[in-house]
Amino acid sequence: MSTAESTTGFGRALHTFQRAAQFVPAYRDFLAIHDVDPRSVRTPADFDRVPAVTKENYLKRYPLDMLTWNGEIGRATMWSTSSGSSGRPTYWPRDLVSAEESIDLHGRIFRQSFHSHYRSTLVVIAFAMGNWIGAGYTQAAVTALATRGHRVSVITPGIDVATILDNIERLAPLYDQVVLVGYPPFVKDVLDQAPREVLAADIKVLLAGETITEEWRDYVLGRIRKRGNPEHSCLIYGTADMGMVGHETPTTIAIRRAARQNSAIHEQIFGDAQAPPTFVEYDPNYRYTEIDENGYLLFSADTVVPLIRYRINDQGTVYSAAELSELLRRTGYERPMYTSNDAVGFLSLHRRTDISTTFYALDIYPENIRGALEHTALSGKVSGKFVLSSRSDDRFEQTLDLQVELQNGQCPSTELAEQIRKLVIESLDTTNTEYHKLHQTIGDRAEPEVTLHEFRSKRFQHSIKHRWNGVGA
Repeated sequence: MSTAESTTGFGRALHTFQRAAQFVPAYRDFLAIHDVDPRSVRTPADFDRVPAVTKENYLKRYPLDMLTWNGEIGRATMWSTSSGSSGRPTYWPRDLVSAEESIDLHGRIFRQSFHSHYRSTLVVIAFAMGNWIGAGYTQAAVTALATRGHRVSVITPGIDVATILDNIERLAPLYDQVVLVGYPPFVKDVLDQAPREVLAADIKVLLAGETITEEWRDYVLGRIRKRGNPEHSCLIYGTADMGMVGHETPTTIAIRRAARQNSAIHEQIFGDAQAPPTFVEYDPNYRYTEIDENGYLLFSADTVVPLIRYRINDQGTVYSAAELSELLRRTGYERPMYTSNDAVGFLSLHRRTDISTTFYALDIYPENIRGALEHTALSGKVSGKFVLSSRSDDRFEQTLDLQVELQNGQCPSTELAEQIRKLVIESLDTTNTEYHKLHQTIGDRAEPEVTLHEFRSKRFQHSIKHRWNGVGA
């Protein structure tokens, strides 16, 4: 049985469900297949029994137009893509409702963390330009903030480091501050290459795409001369299909950092997580959030493709503000807890389970690697099992690490490792559009290091379900 930690936002989620059951052709059919009478769903307990939708059981089973209101694809005002598990882009439409929510949420970030309602702010959007959600989604929202009392100007250099640095060096002196927006490892790359003239600006950072550690935050804060001011950074939790789900605030950052030093706080808020996970404020009126019996997050959202109890294979925990306040009180935590409004809750993202690893904020799927290992040139040489992970050194430089199991009787060799490396790079470039763009941008730093292991070595778990990522391996 799934649970919603708070019924705040349920009214809108129920209204979206009832409308979708009537006016979305695909969802009407989905409910009929599962023998769900939408008229019987009235309470959170009733809603709890509605089957969750996933990419596999819903989104991939119906044509795109059938997934939209009245089958009218023209409701979409903007499209974006994610690379998907096979590398073929998955298309996600957005409408004016999504745009308004994004503007509101970005407005909360820019008011709380960057005070752009009274400080002139140059926003440098260093997400990859193109079909991907990051750049266009952020640009549209932040540009709209200029009409709502924020003193913001936007420039979109993409992921060209030299252009980003030139933008900041030449324009930053005209503004009170700069907000550099991008994927965490790429933002770090930019700041590591920044000359003294760039670092002299008052720089803040807005991040999205993958989790960060507090040690990583401290490193980046040191680069921008903000040690002791973690609130000058903000991480967004979002996905291509859902848009922004939640975002850090000065309060969530303070709690996460306190959990590093106080085991009672860590245990109460984050349970048995080895390190404090991504921890954000979210608005249940925009993303009504439940947890199913296996710990997966279920989201309900009113978008051009309405999603009802949608499982994206992220696991986590949600709290209402009152619940979080009570848990903190038990630990003796005394700092004030500020929220954007009375409705918000808090979300702890423990793990993402449907990807092999995250590297430079892009998702790499097992299929992206498996195709290379199934190449005829490797027939009889590899077992097909691998473990992929991303590791960071003491300067937080990321390296893509690929451990490959050999076929029984095969021995590791430098020549075979290099052959596999080249095939994997070719497969990644071909099947993962985001990796291809990253590879073009940062060159051999995007290429994996390959280590070979003999058959049934300790590095590999031989069980019914192989774990492709390095977590727990």
